[in-house]
Amino acid sequence: MKNMLKIAVLGGGNSAQTMAADLALQGFHVNLCDLPQFAKNVEYLMKTGEIEKYGSIGTSGRTGLTKLNMVTTDMGEAVRHVDIIIIAIPAYGHMTFYESLAEHLEDGQIVVTLPGNWGALRLFNYLKEKELKKTVKIAETDRCMHICRAAESWLGPGKVRVIIERGEVKIAAIPAGDTSEVLKVLQPIYPQLKPAAHVLETSLNNSNSIVHGPLVLMNAGWIEHTRGQFMIYRDAATPAVGEVVDAIRDERDAVTEGFDLLSIPDPPFYERIKNAQWPKDPCETGPPDLQHRYISEDIPYGLVPLTYLGDLLKVPTPVCDAIIELSSKVNRVNYWEEGLTLESLGLKLQTPGEILSLVNSGSI
Repeated sequence: MKNMLKIAVLGGGNSAQTMAADLALQGFHVNLCDLPQFAKNVEYLMKTGEIEKYGSIGTSGRTGLTKLNMVTTDMGEAVRHVDIIIIAIPAYGHMTFYESLAEHLEDGQIVVTLPGNWGALRLFNYLKEKELKKTVKIAETDRCMHICRAAESWLGPGKVRVIIERGEVKIAAIPAGDTSEVLKVLQPIYPQLKPAAHVLETSLNNSNSIVHGPLVLMNAGWIEHTRGQFMIYRDAATPAVGEVVDAIRDERDAVTEGFDLLSIPDPPFYERIKNAQWPKDPCETGPPDLQHRYISEDIPYGLVPLTYLGDLLKVPTPVCDAIIELSSKVNRVNYWEEGLTLESLGLKLQTPGEILSLVNSGSI
């Protein structure tokens, strides 16, 4: 039976806490773990062992108070004898978690990074580099299962709230041949999971990296003046912002087509936002500063590798390049160097065909 599975959720933020609550409400044995240096994120949960999940208008998933099997900062204890490990953290924390996790992995486990942002490929490379011969299946999704928040000021600690339950969520393993086996285990838990061709599709198609840069940079003055106290999607996603988002999406699609992936048909960004209800949710205020993860995650771990792959394919990405350059200037960080390069992804000097061979078969 599916609820006999043991699951470890790694992370202590919005998505990790929400995933832990949702899985526990389904009856699974759930361990939640954050690293010791981030213990404050789960301090309250470590005391109570309980978490309460709320919904919003338009959500229909499970809600209520539930008990977690364990809340800890001990990675080895959290993942011991579990079947599934879900890593739900921002991309800039992936390697810190992978380094802590690797020595504790056990044969037969499934490790899913959610969302991917190149996480599956990086973990695959890391285990190979360290010669940790574990028979684990490594996978990632293209986005989180929910738009959600944890410990909002008006709800307090130990409570999470789902604003949107995602529809279709793509998942891929590396090598791609493992995807079907991963789905056999995970699809009964989350039926919205659908197979992606490979991890290039899941990493390149994360919409956050397409949207967040223009949304923040084109409203930088408003963000700095108000410390983000405005409804960013409702008020700041204007037609001009939409034009830039759509241009980045077109550049992304040209890169994905270079790897034989079909483009995702989407209406113009501004039209989608204008007609949606979730931008009016009280959580959708602006980031308090320009160092927020909308820039510090989505530019170096989203747009930067996209543009380097564009260079490899000889696909021009002028709008992406401009957003990266502006982000670097406003934050005084060289995101071209700080972000994911082809070298840091283990793809330097490889041809597009060799990259496809790597993600499909695990070797060139």
